[in-house]
Amino acid sequence: MAAYEASVSVRVSARHAVRAPDGTMEAPHAHAWRVTAVFGAGQLDDHGFVIDFVLARKALADIGEALAGSNLNDLPSMPPGGATAERLAEYLAGQMQRRLGRPATCVRVAEAPGCQAAFYPAGLSP
Repeated sequence: MAAYEASVSVRVSARHAVRAPDGTMEAPHAHAWRVTAVFGAGQLDDHGFVIDFVLARKALADIGEALAGSNLNDLPSMPPGGATAERLAEYLAGQMQRRLGRPATCVRVAEAPGCQAAFYPAGLSP
């Protein structure tokens, strides 16, 4: 069976801090997070799309703009211990689902080159 994938990406500039394995909390610091939302489909829609890039990118950009300059640890869904990249990916996946009415197959968050985390909504894991 054929499968298709489409993705959109934006940068989100925001701060966070996480609790280290030794229990210490690091100082809040900023990242220019690279966020990618990936959508999959077994077949294309009537227009030949997996998802409309314009709508998906606007949704992701709007979410990113709402977070710009903020401390991600202040998000109500973040538990004590900090906004890890993994938790941010999960948060962003939920926000995309609410805005678009369908889940992303995966949301990837890179906080620095070579440091990336991903969240796959239940039932959509690789």
